[in-house]
Amino acid sequence: MKITDITLTPLKMRKNLLRIQTDAGIEGWAEAPGPNRIIPGREAVFGAYLEQVIKPVLIGENPLEIDRHWNTLALGSGEVFHRIPGWVVGVVDIALWDLMGKETGLPVFRLLGGAARTTIPLYWSTGSGWRLEPLEMVYRVKTGWRMGFRAFKIRMDWRGWRQDINPEKDFRMFRLVRESLTPGIYLAFDANNGYSVSTAIQQGRRFEALGINHFEEPIPSHDLPGLRQVADGLDVAVSAGEQDAYRWWFHHLVLLGNPDILQPDILNAGGISEVKRIYDMATTLDKPVMPHSPHAGINSMASLHVYSTVENATRPHEFSAEFSGPLEDIAKLYGEHVLPHNGIIELTERPGLGIELNEAAVARG
Repeated sequence: MKITDITLTPLKMRKNLLRIQTDAGIEGWAEAPGPNRIIPGREAVFGAYLEQVIKPVLIGENPLEIDRHWNTLALGSGEVFHRIPGWVVGVVDIALWDLMGKETGLPVFRLLGGAARTTIPLYWSTGSGWRLEPLEMVYRVKTGWRMGFRAFKIRMDWRGWRQDINPEKDFRMFRLVRESLTPGIYLAFDANNGYSVSTAIQQGRRFEALGINHFEEPIPSHDLPGLRQVADGLDVAVSAGEQDAYRWWFHHLVLLGNPDILQPDILNAGGISEVKRIYDMATTLDKPVMPHSPHAGINSMASLHVYSTVENATRPHEFSAEFSGPLEDIAKLYGEHVLPHNGIIELTERPGLGIELNEAAVARG
């Protein structure tokens, strides 16, 4: 089997469908960046890498040699002389694993060694806290509750560089959300890099008094010594890693920042291949994992397949309806099974990532 082409098809949910096509008629699928006003330019950057680097080195190759292709793109080996960003490699890697699953007739989680669980609880991740009033965030959380979710995270989603603008409002928001939920319900707070070290520690202590399950990205992601101060100063589990690429950075993240939970993103970290390696490293270091994956669709399913293989991955997996368009459109495009029911995803035995692509829906854009 040989790769014959790699194409992008625009989808109306502001993404592109990446297809790795073969002479056997089997395709592997993933979601690549599309037009995005929040992260402008990513679509053009990915398109340039695809045309100038990825297609020249992959077309004509055996798509099942996933490790070799990963090394070529991510490490600059073979015909590629410069490393490619993790989020670009991640898209291609996801599609290659999907293709391998279809060729073998197996779901990706079986190709990775088997699942510890195929029923995975999710938490409802809702954001834009920076521009919402506390009661508006309560309403968003209640939307998730009505959909059957029983674990939640509120995100601040700061735009640009921000530090300690209004921690009192943030605290009121968390307190009102906490009070709106049944005691014992999972609730996390994502500062999205918004605090200084001292404010993060003070804020974290106040969150602890109310009941918080994890405190995500409390300070800028580049400040690893500061992250260690925050993690050492709080009892709540501090999490980090969603912006980081490749296992080497995660090694440094643990050595210097020592967060309680590692949160690789299925794209940013370098795809299924690399996230699996990061999970194996985390298991060795006795670090809990909890993936960052706020999108519904193919890439979310990729994240779930890898997460399902981790024996001690007992925390809920992220789910958000804010980045992929209406959920009913996702279901029409990929199949109902890619969406949760009562806050739970059930992985199936369908080959690859289990996507049932509706070509008519794709054609409508």
